[in-house]
Amino acid sequence: MKEKAWQDIDKLKLAIDKDRAQLAGIAGELLRLSKRAIFALQRQDKAESASRLKQADALLKTGLKIVSKQTLLQNDGVWRAAMEEYAEAYIFNSFITGSLKYPPALKNYPDAIYGGLADAAGEMARMSVLSATEGDAGTVDRAYAVASQIVEYLAVLELTGGLRAKFDQSKSHLRRIEDIRYDLSKR
Repeated sequence: MKEKAWQDIDKLKLAIDKDRAQLAGIAGELLRLSKRAIFALQRQDKAESASRLKQADALLKTGLKIVSKQTLLQNDGVWRAAMEEYAEAYIFNSFITGSLKYPPALKNYPDAIYGGLADAAGEMARMSVLSATEGDAGTVDRAYAVASQIVEYLAVLELTGGLRAKFDQSKSHLRRIEDIRYDLSKR
């Protein structure tokens, strides 16, 4: 099979494999930085979180360039998970800093945004536990208000598969925050 057509296919496969390996490395680091940004926010370390998100943003842009060149890689599982984790970190950070926003760089990836949004409700629930421990009912109330908006927003979408499961989880996170609010009201 030495015809040019077969050689072209072989070259394309090698190029895709090379880009897939590079994307996997970027995705792993993007996921790690996004998780660290979230953990920093849970510790109320906004400076570290901002630093991690800035690094993650640069990696996201590099990864998006790769998938725009190699469109077959857009649905790569590791890449999708990393984009979703970044969306979660970005959305949770925006909640902490005052308003709920999604990452503009992911505007063409609504599934990653919806998944990150649903997961951000879980971070709000975790934050509510920490805030309730400190007697901070105001933060718990704010988390409840925003988590309620998230659940209401996701409820009108016709989500299926993994996104439907994430939506169901966001409802559980909201319920957890409701329980925390109730416990605080009894103190």
